[in-house]
Amino acid sequence: MPMATTDLFMIFKLRKGFNMNKYISIIILVFLIAIASCTQKNNYMGYDQDVVIVSDTLSNAITLERSFTDTIGIYSSNSIMLTGNFNGVKTRALMRFGNLPDTTWLDSTSFESCEILFERKSQFQPAIDIHAYKLLVDWSVGSTTWDTIGTEFEEFTTPVEFVSDADSFYIPFEPAIIEDWIINDSLNYGMLLDAPDAIENFVAFYTFNSEEKGPKLRIVAIGNDTGKRDTLLLGTTKDTFIGFDENMQKNYDPGKLTIKNLPPSRLILRIHVDSIYTQLGITHDELERISINLAEVQVDSFMVENSFVFGDYMSIIPYYLSDTQADECTYIHSTPTSYFIEGDSLSVVNITPVLEGIIRGNLSNPYIALVSTTENKDYSFVDFFENSTPALHIIYTKPVLE
Repeated sequence: MPMATTDLFMIFKLRKGFNMNKYISIIILVFLIAIASCTQKNNYMGYDQDVVIVSDTLSNAITLERSFTDTIGIYSSNSIMLTGNFNGVKTRALMRFGNLPDTTWLDSTSFESCEILFERKSQFQPAIDIHAYKLLVDWSVGSTTWDTIGTEFEEFTTPVEFVSDADSFYIPFEPAIIEDWIINDSLNYGMLLDAPDAIENFVAFYTFNSEEKGPKLRIVAIGNDTGKRDTLLLGTTKDTFIGFDENMQKNYDPGKLTIKNLPPSRLILRIHVDSIYTQLGITHDELERISINLAEVQVDSFMVENSFVFGDYMSIIPYYLSDTQADECTYIHSTPTSYFIEGDSLSVVNITPVLEGIIRGNLSNPYIALVSTTENKDYSFVDFFENSTPALHIIYTKPVLE
């Protein structure tokens, strides 16, 4: 049925009223947004359109104070053994082959040859003379030290010496030594490797923890009755190294600035908070309110006096020095690992969370310790010139100011 004229008029009137209400609603919404925008200027939370990202490199905001060293220890998970004398630290390697045949095996077998296979990881200097000694005391990985071994070792009946001059090599080993280890199993403490004549020279071997690269004892034997040749290839059941620092002391002199793996030495930085806010042209209160997105210690190559790092870099992590008297460090959660790359013109260490804590007063001491993540692993070290002053590079966000 056709729609009446009166009905069409009512629909038009309703639509006109709806459009008018919608227009008024839009005006009110715009008005509210304008009010919110005016209020926003006094809000300290910060808004995207008002955020200012500022990047600055500051000088004299950080100074290198000193280094301190802890007692040499050993890690049971070490992948290398060290033998030699380098950078004032002596090292000796310990190893034991415990999975030897029982005594009945000797009754039916004659030795044809005995050798030990070493696979070298790295070496400083082209060759090093190694002496092997019979250990006279028991030892355990993870707790044995230079002092616990002391002089409890002696030459084998036939002295064992070899020169490390290849990446992988066998050294002849006297069968009588193996026989003695088998017969006197309870007194088989293994052997010690030493380089008594080494001066600034060392060699690093792979250990039991390096899958199939650790030392191997190869025995070739012939059956007395069968004449059949049999080859045994036995890995070590435990191995490690011990170290001794010729100049060991609790604290280095103030002028000694170093990060070392052997002995584990930590470099102490001092943060000068007043220098930071002065150079940024703000007050201390304003510095506490900014958000630090990134803070890096920039180490220039001209600051480095001497260094030696395995694999061309040393991984470093910043700790908070919680007790300056006892030299105690505290790890701050989420502190990132950085790297000192040997030969680079500039290396950086990320100290963001520690610096924020110091600036805001959550951490009371203005000191940060730079620690190698591979302490007691190898001979890696980096020494800095006295009076070196690294730069502080920060990227920060300013709040919306009143």
